[in-house]
Amino acid sequence: MEKLLPEDVLTNIICRLAPRYVAISRCVCKTWCAIIDARNLLRADLLPRSVRGIFINFNELSMSEFFVRPSKGRTVSGNFNYLPLGSRIIGHCNGLLLFCNYVINPATRQSAPLPPCTSPNIVIEHFVCRDYLVFDPQLSPHYEVFMIPQVRCYGRYEMLNSDDELDPAMEGLEWPPSPWILNVFSSRTKMWQERSFVREGEAAGNVADRRLDSSCVQDNSVYWRGVLYVNCQTKFVMRISLSNGKYQVIKPPVYFERMECTDLYLGKSVKGVHCALYGFPSSFWIYILDESSGRMEWVFKHSCDIQPYQRIDGRGPWTLQDINCQDWSNEFEEGKDEALVQEKFEWDSDNDNVIDTISRGNHLTRGDITFLGFHPYKEVVFLSDTLRRGLAYHLNSSKIQDLGNIHPTYYEIETGIQPFIQASFPYTPWTGVFPEDN
Repeated sequence: MEKLLPEDVLTNIICRLAPRYVAISRCVCKTWCAIIDARNLLRADLLPRSVRGIFINFNELSMSEFFVRPSKGRTVSGNFNYLPLGSRIIGHCNGLLLFCNYVINPATRQSAPLPPCTSPNIVIEHFVCRDYLVFDPQLSPHYEVFMIPQVRCYGRYEMLNSDDELDPAMEGLEWPPSPWILNVFSSRTKMWQERSFVREGEAAGNVADRRLDSSCVQDNSVYWRGVLYVNCQTKFVMRISLSNGKYQVIKPPVYFERMECTDLYLGKSVKGVHCALYGFPSSFWIYILDESSGRMEWVFKHSCDIQPYQRIDGRGPWTLQDINCQDWSNEFEEGKDEALVQEKFEWDSDNDNVIDTISRGNHLTRGDITFLGFHPYKEVVFLSDTLRRGLAYHLNSSKIQDLGNIHPTYYEIETGIQPFIQASFPYTPWTGVFPEDN
């Protein structure tokens, strides 16, 4: 068809399509994709281009909190009171959020149920399965959810005192296996289907090794250029290529192997897939994944040991929506959640609220630093200081910005809560809509 129509005529036709169909048109052929990209026909205002906040799962709080940056317009609400009580985010990808049984677009308040997977492939007593979201609105308005099994981990003491034993033959099996049969849900078909992936390179070890691995890592993932990277909680990253049905095991940076109880956070930034190692009170190390020539090697990029600074107790430009507190007090009325998040200014400066890291005063602190994520479009990482302040650390200049209060109301040890952050997801809104039912 593209050979029968002049480029200007074809462009005029595509311009008249709804945004989601323009995204679909990019996948028709290389000619259409080139025309759409060259003439910027895919509306940039619909695509995730900036960070609008960070969703955070605090231990023992029933709902995810939303630490939100100011906006000139209506800010996205982090209150998902239309979901079952206790629903928390388990994944984010390019503007969509994954819950246990739902996929949500917070920018449009759309939700789609995620049906249960009934495949016998996942019914394995000694394994756990975790879901990971894959979505790229520049390629398609459809999304996929990958269910990936992992070996249930035990500490050595737990293993010695556990009746949960494996058959010796199973303990000696390679992990991950090859081929690896994964269950994948597609919004296009509305069904779970089995897909086979063949391993390239070595396995991470055997099942017995994985059961004794109690590494402390965030269970997160990255979708980058058609590849899903999964932080597997067992000292390796899984690289799954969706286009050729192959996967690889990527070992963590060497420094991670030399340290005990160091956390690993997987994310993407402007130049590709990154990981952060942290675990000491105020230090972290940043690596970027070099995939040139198929090497799959972590390259050291930056390290930081945040020195004591004078705490800023004033109101930063970002705001914690305090969803759990509002739920406990039953103060959320119809429509009130939207009104709570209105802001009158835009956070667009790299110099606002910069902390003087060498200042000296009477209120110096050196608190525990928790890694919250990478800024996907800038050389910036987000941190939490003692669960009190949200920080933005600029890798190029080593500047630290105080973003604001990040501490939920009543989140104290005195109330019987063990306070720490379990997971965090920098949020980039997508203002498109889910595809219509087929």
